[in-house]
Order: sequence, then C-alpha cells, then structure tokens
Amino acid sequence: MQNIVKKQRSYYKEPLALTIAKYFFLVLFSFFFLFPVYALVINSFMPYEQLVGVRSLWPKYFEFKTYTKVFTTEYVRYFVNTLKVCFLNIGGVCVASSLTAYAISKLDFWGKNFVFAVIMGMVLLPSTILSIPLYIIYSKLEWIGTLYPLWVPMWFGGGTMNIFLVRQFMKGIPKSYSEAASLDGANSLQVFIKIILPLVKPILIYLAVTGFFGNWNDFSGPLMYVRDEQKNWTVSLALYMIFGTDSLGSGTQKFMNNQMAVGVMMMIPCVILFAFFQKTIMEGISVIGVKG
Repeated sequence: MQNIVKKQRSYYKEPLALTIAKYFFLVLFSFFFLFPVYALVINSFMPYEQLVGVRSLWPKYFEFKTYTKVFTTEYVRYFVNTLKVCFLNIGGVCVASSLTAYAISKLDFWGKNFVFAVIMGMVLLPSTILSIPLYIIYSKLEWIGTLYPLWVPMWFGGGTMNIFLVRQFMKGIPKSYSEAASLDGANSLQVFIKIILPLVKPILIYLAVTGFFGNWNDFSGPLMYVRDEQKNWTVSLALYMIFGTDSLGSGTQKFMNNQMAVGVMMMIPCVILFAFFQKTIMEGISVIGVKG
C-alpha cells in the first residue's frame, strides 16, 4: 500500500523546471510590490539635497534628523490623536456589535428578523449619501472640529458589516450552551459575558485589528470633520495639510524626506500588528467562511 502511495506521489510530482519558474515569478512579483516600501524607507533617510538632485536607490549618507523631527514636533500630538481614535473606535465596535449580534442571534423577541433586515438594509446606502446629513447632525451637536464624530457613532451599533460578521459567528455556537447556563440561573447578560463572549474572541480580534487598520489610515473622516482644528488633526490629515497643501505657509512640503519619515512611522504599527495577529486573523476569516 505504501509503495502504491509513493508511486502516486512520484507520478504527480511537479517538474523541476516548472517549480523554478513559479518561484522565479513569485520573487519577481515580490520585488515589484515591495519596491514602493523600499523607496519610502530609503527616501526617509536620504538627505534633502540628494532627493532634489539626481535620484538614486541608496543614500550618500543616512540622515536621521528626519525621524528626530517627528518626535520633537507637533506630530507627537497627531499620533496621540490617531491612537485615541483607533482605540475608542475599536472599543465601540467590539462592544456594540457583539451586544447587537447577541440580541439578534440568541434572544427571542418580536420583530427580531425585521430589525436585522433594517440593519442589513443600511448596506445599500452609499456613505456619500449619508455624509451631508451626518455633517449637519454633528454641526448641531457642535462636534465639528473635535474627534467625537470619528468614534462616538461606533458605540451605537458597531457598524452593519461588523454586526453581520459577529452574528454569523454566533449562529455557529450551539444553543445548548446558553440554555444550560440559563438553567443554572444565569440571566441573559451573564450568558453573554461568561459563555458567548469568550467563544467569539477570534472574530472580535479580527474586527479589532481590521478596525485599527481602517482608522489608522482614515483620511476622509478627519478631513471632513476635523480639518479646521489643527490640534485635533490625525496623522493622515496632517500629512495632507502640511505636506500636500502647505496650509501652514511654512514651506514644509519641500522636505520630502520628512514626509517619508512620517509615512514610515505610520506603516510600522500596521506591520507589527499584522505580524503579531496574522494567525488569529486567518483563523477568524476561515471560521467566518465555515460558519457563514
């Protein structure tokens, strides 16, 4: 039997030339996609005179002042603002979406299917249509120029697709778990905290990591709601306002190496977070596909 299996494996063995060709093109495409990252990092260390002169792929000498400027200027405040928005947004997404999904998937109440249909119907509304009404609402609340519009809404529902993903995950949890806890005297909140919440940890981690990526790189939201209040700028908005439009009138857009250094600093947290949670993210996606 083992000999038959070995013969079958040898029969289906891939030709060496095809394997070499596949790896060659994989390496080639890797260089193609990683070259912009390499250019970003190298240009952040290049002296300014080399950037405006003849371009090269390696700096004459490494200029570290670009990174010291990031930590000694108002960019520290912009990074703090961005982190504040990210963590408050993640907290709202995880808490609100899990509670909403728990109510829709595990509790029995009149009109449950209608409520879920209304929630999913929000997907059909383009964000551009909602932007003007939301701006008017936030203006009435005197939130324009603050960070509130960037994170407070997520504490009231958690987002349509986030609710859908958590609900699909919770549907795979047997009802016998919550029924057994209810027989032991646990109420709905205790069942959610002690039984359901630990079981949905993979999907919540997935939502937290992807939510961090989205809010860390978000540009349209800060541009719409926080543009006129410099102290509340996020990093992405500051990059555009300082280097893109030179709204401060200081000529800082000329220093491309400073801009590249800020870009590298924005990239580092996302790379570290993805490397650290890569396995959990993949597991969360695979479980969503199985349970969906």
